[in-house]
Amino acid sequence: QKSLSETKIGRKNEPILWKRNDEIGNLIKEYNTMIAALEESAQKLARSERETAWREMAKQVAHEIKNPLTPLKLGVQLLDKSWKEKDPRFDAKFEKFTKSFIEQIESLSYIASEFSNFAKMPEIVLETLDLKAIVQKSIDLYSESEHTTVKFEDNCDREVFVKAGRDQLLRCFNNLLKNAVEARQDNIPSLIEIVIYSRQNSVFVEIHDNGSGIPEALGQSIFTPNFTTKSSGTGLGLAFVKQALENIDGSISFNTIPGSGTTFFIKLPIEKNPGLI
Repeated sequence: QKSLSETKIGRKNEPILWKRNDEIGNLIKEYNTMIAALEESAQKLARSERETAWREMAKQVAHEIKNPLTPLKLGVQLLDKSWKEKDPRFDAKFEKFTKSFIEQIESLSYIASEFSNFAKMPEIVLETLDLKAIVQKSIDLYSESEHTTVKFEDNCDREVFVKAGRDQLLRCFNNLLKNAVEARQDNIPSLIEIVIYSRQNSVFVEIHDNGSGIPEALGQSIFTPNFTTKSSGTGLGLAFVKQALENIDGSISFNTIPGSGTTFFIKLPIEKNPGLI
């Protein structure tokens, strides 16, 4: 009865051992057959969900790759035509198009890097890091953005250290601040407020913006790979953030008000014995 009540899909259910060949034995035999079939079905479902997710991801990446390829192809065709016709303005056109080509190639490189980083997270070299210093690096990077003010409120009465990969943790905050900057509403200066505080064995970071917010209908998809509210981009940023934070026993959640802004809440375990940095 206890085994039946605790049977769940998606986890290993242990078979019941019963040596006698009686009515209870027949019931137990059916139960054991059922949980074996249940486990097989769960594995098939998981495989199907993974395959569907990767198919959707492949469609998204293919779409993003086609965007820069179209102007590249058109530019090459126009240059070829200009060269063949001995256009006297060929040099000026060549300079103009090569700049555009470089931009499109950099865009392709970025898309490839984002997909690669998410598809196979690089091996994390854990270090004891000063969390405030990491956050400050991201602030320094994005505080110079146009029409943007970044405020940092430190409510920790001590240094806070966490165990994490330096590059991955910095990318997390860079992604969140980048999203906050890009969420700016037309004709409204962007105000990003970052608060850090600690409670017992955890440190918390809140990142609030006064941007456009996330529509309620899209809230469930925010950490899903290929989710994006922008017209371009791979939509891997927040999926990477969630995966990277969970890999170091952290977590991330959010609260949003469409038209008023979004707040992300990050929780990380504090490294109790930081030693020498």
